[in-house]
Amino acid sequence: MAWQPGAVGSNFPGEDALVRKVKDLERSIQQFAAANPLSTAGIRAKPGGIDVTGFINSLRLDGTVGVAMDEDGVFIVYGPDGTTPVARFGPLESAPGQYGVEVLVGTTWVQLGAQSTTWDTVSGKPGWSSNPASIAGTNISGTVPAATEAAHTLDADGSVRAYNNEPAGTGSYYAVWVDANQKLCRNTSSIAYKENVRAHTLDPASVLELQPVIYDRKAGGSNEYGLIAEQVQEHVPELVQWFDGKVDGVRYELLPVALLDVVRDQENRIRALEGRAPLPPRLSVPNVPPPGAPDIEPKPLPYNIEETP
Repeated sequence: MAWQPGAVGSNFPGEDALVRKVKDLERSIQQFAAANPLSTAGIRAKPGGIDVTGFINSLRLDGTVGVAMDEDGVFIVYGPDGTTPVARFGPLESAPGQYGVEVLVGTTWVQLGAQSTTWDTVSGKPGWSSNPASIAGTNISGTVPAATEAAHTLDADGSVRAYNNEPAGTGSYYAVWVDANQKLCRNTSSIAYKENVRAHTLDPASVLELQPVIYDRKAGGSNEYGLIAEQVQEHVPELVQWFDGKVDGVRYELLPVALLDVVRDQENRIRALEGRAPLPPRLSVPNVPPPGAPDIEPKPLPYNIEETP
């Protein structure tokens, strides 16, 4: 009969066929369950991975929660303890109805990019601070230079500017010069302001080549006494003052220093005439350019010194 289950020509499968289909269905369900990555969700957490137990949690290696998403879809970053929130991404507590990133400052959520910082809102500043900050010596830790060392620091370039430093004591005074910033400065010579000190000897004959002159200035002034800087440059360039890459003047205050080599030479000549031992010889060294001299010196201006009749 075509209606009898399992009979030849029947439209209805027999009991054995139904059993096979049920078993096939069970195997399919088991295979699907084994391949389903969500089948273990909410069962166990993998440290350093994702824990899905109703929400999404990013776990640290120690198992504490680093980032979690709450029921409102807000990603919350937790501190080291895994329970204290420190930052949020999504709907904002600090600006309801808006979205963005905010951090917890103290007990207040502050939106990044929209915050304004003033001295009063700075957290963690010491109680003795003020605006502008005035720090008492008792609030400074570490090594503080003594007052004398601080003064030497100001003198490190060889001079404290003179216009606001009056000499101490009655009758005190000092020479001044003009620095590169057009300020009056003390002209100092103490070893406290010097380093890399080398002996230097001039040729006495070169010093004696310098010819004192009387001259008139083009801008006014007549019968002035001095030297021609270009001639000094030829024989004793150490005494020349350079300005804007050109020979400009003579450092007359150094001329007595140059004359010491002349005096020493004459002293040895006198000793030789008197039969006495000469002074110990000094190493002769070449001339050196003074401060401000260019690497390539320009051709000096021509000059003429008239002989007095």
